[in-house]
Amino acid sequence: MQGRTEAGAPGAEADAPPSVQPDAGEAGDVSRLTEEQQRELERIGTLGYMVGGDRAPDVSGVTISSPMAFGGYTVYVSADFAGAYLLDMDGRVVHTWEEESSRHWVRAWVYPDGSVLGVSAYPGRLIKLDRDSKPLWTYGDRWLRAHHDVTVGPDGTIVVLMRSGRVLNWLRPSGFLVDFICVLEPGESAPAEGGRISIPEAFRDSGYEFLLGPSVLGSDRDPFHTNCVEILDGTVPHPAFREGNFLVTIRNMDCLAVIDPESKKVVWANRGRWQSMHEARVLPNGHLMLFDNRKFDGKSRVVEYDVVADEIVWSYEEDGFFSKGTGAQQLLPNGNVLITESQKGRVFEVRRDGEVVWEFWNPSRLEEDNTIVRITRAFRLSHGYFDPGFIESP
Repeated sequence: MQGRTEAGAPGAEADAPPSVQPDAGEAGDVSRLTEEQQRELERIGTLGYMVGGDRAPDVSGVTISSPMAFGGYTVYVSADFAGAYLLDMDGRVVHTWEEESSRHWVRAWVYPDGSVLGVSAYPGRLIKLDRDSKPLWTYGDRWLRAHHDVTVGPDGTIVVLMRSGRVLNWLRPSGFLVDFICVLEPGESAPAEGGRISIPEAFRDSGYEFLLGPSVLGSDRDPFHTNCVEILDGTVPHPAFREGNFLVTIRNMDCLAVIDPESKKVVWANRGRWQSMHEARVLPNGHLMLFDNRKFDGKSRVVEYDVVADEIVWSYEEDGFFSKGTGAQQLLPNGNVLITESQKGRVFEVRRDGEVVWEFWNPSRLEEDNTIVRITRAFRLSHGYFDPGFIESP
């Protein structure tokens, strides 16, 4: 197992990574919120990152491994660890990334050279580590904090979700957590902020402002809870889904939305078929796939949605399959689907007929109440994904 080297130990002054400070523009009316109010909103913003899940099962690690599974390496983030793990198909940890300045990570993005982007839960920052866990740079500050998701475009552009306490008097007089899409342009050492989009402002005067319902206009301190952002590549045969637009998953509105980065406005939105969902992603066939938590009926599902026909064309639903919070899925190259059942600390791969061909349970437990530690997200990389020399191919 490879890990952080002493030379790259976070916290050493000589090795302190550069901090990419958010642009002060579009800051909103921060002065209307006291430091105490900001701290309270920050506390509320971390409540969704619970560590413990369901009661721990008697098994851990890989419990099912079939030749029908897609071979590769699985990256996962555990809610008790400030970093990410890389597993082989047998569940052996072949690499770890770890840093010491955060409570735990909620998302990771891995580059072919072995470097990694991590979204930390507290404090909410975007962090880049090299392959040996040496900190390269951080993004975020006390007024604008990273949360939930980060993705990287083909040209290296980084898109990350951020949030901050704001007062938007046009929407409501009390302060609440406002979500932002922030674009970071790649640089030689650290990126520069290249743009920022406010989620509530994107709905304003867009034609979709009628979707700003009770969760937004009421007393909820986290009315949007955007948890996923995708850079569209033009695969979806719909004019709103043009290349370069952003698809976002807004959990507390039960809403999917597409935002044009040029106008900074919502150009498409849909809700009603899913509830408290996560991880809307575009498939090669132009459909969307998402994790439909359905947190009030105890029966989650993964669905494939045809945007043009406005219908669900496939779903995975099984007795006992449920994650009230978080959750993710990934369509694999062989057609199977890798599913993160976060609350159960379980990652499993299914064929389209529902057969489970690979299964992994988080070995981490909370001893005080014998619960399993949540896995917020896992994804599979092919054996040939990494640059030569990072990990020897099997």
